[in-house]
Amino acid sequence: MARLPTSKTVIFYAFAFLLSLGVLLYLVWGIAYNAWNIFKAENMGIYALVVIMVVFGATGMLLYSGD
Repeated sequence: MARLPTSKTVIFYAFAFLLSLGVLLYLVWGIAYNAWNIFKAENMGIYALVVIMVVFGATGMLLYSGD
């Protein structure tokens, strides 16, 4: 019988997904709109979202990575 993953493992992979989604959003937005400068006024909103996603994803992975 297959073993189900623990809730800690599921939460870890959810944070990993959040981190990868933030990086993917940064890349796709930069390629689509040629907007790589995160400090320009018109790019602040989307890159604020990217920073939040990456920081929460990385922090969550660090917190849930221990055995």
